[in-house]
Amino acid sequence: MKNALLLTTILFLATSFAQAQDDPKSKAVVDRLMTQAKTWTGFEADFTSRLQSAKDKLDVKQEGNMKVKGKRFRLVLDKNTIINDGTTLYTYSKETNEVTLSDPAEMDQELDPSKVFTQYEKGYKSQFVEEKADASGAMTQVVKLFPIDPAKKPFHTVILTVEKAKGEPRSVQVLYKDGNVVTYTVKKFTANPELADALFTFDKGKYPGLEVNDMR
Repeated sequence: MKNALLLTTILFLATSFAQAQDDPKSKAVVDRLMTQAKTWTGFEADFTSRLQSAKDKLDVKQEGNMKVKGKRFRLVLDKNTIINDGTTLYTYSKETNEVTLSDPAEMDQELDPSKVFTQYEKGYKSQFVEEKADASGAMTQVVKLFPIDPAKKPFHTVILTVEKAKGEPRSVQVLYKDGNVVTYTVKKFTANPELADALFTFDKGKYPGLEVNDMR
């Protein structure tokens, strides 16, 4: 999953923090997004993910869909499906017809779809970058986020793009310290959709010959 859902110097970080410490414009954009996100009982999003690595000469693009209801989620990315039913995390590979069971608490928080937007509420300084029209003509606002304690994060910068009119997310770009860049671009976003509980269960009976790896 980290490959699918797969930052420069200390001086750069120090400069960025100095620029971002008192930026009411960027704070207003982030606060609006966080306030809205807290009112969502769930959401659904079609998105693309892109992993770029100059060092490894990689440029991998994938299409995905995420459905979130409370703390439960269903994430489909390429040939992988990840389901959190609230007690168990199921990671299923269509290619190998194999599912791995693990504890949701052990999941990397940066990769948790249920926290994809709210995880940036605390522990970051922000800097307003620009307002610009996207490909559809809608006006967006771009904000950079920098971890207050960068030593605890594998990345140094997060770039959020938010639609100005609705305050809804358009993209999240994460710049990692190892030089990798991961970008999630939202193609379609729906807040508070009707999502059946069955979407957040994994029925082993639907996969004849399924190999189960229980890591709990």
